[in-house]
Amino acid sequence: MDFDWLDDFLDNIDAKAEYWQLDHIDNLLRSASLPPEEIDQIEKESSDYTQKEAAIKILYLKNHQVFNDPRDQFKFYNRQK
Repeated sequence: MDFDWLDDFLDNIDAKAEYWQLDHIDNLLRSASLPPEEIDQIEKESSDYTQKEAAIKILYLKNHQVFNDPRDQFKFYNRQK
């Protein structure tokens, strides 16, 4: 994966996560294929995330998504790596 955009985004690594990041994490958790315990842990910890931690968690959750639409499933599993 290309993480160059993180350098520009994370100038201040210790800054608290922005609201849009926390909202995005909450939205991704709804369709994540993770054990309930892990989802609960992410929900509890997310308010304390830094911008970097939130960005990393967003990427993690994007890689663990379950898609309802078969076309989206096909695109996800057949993407170029």
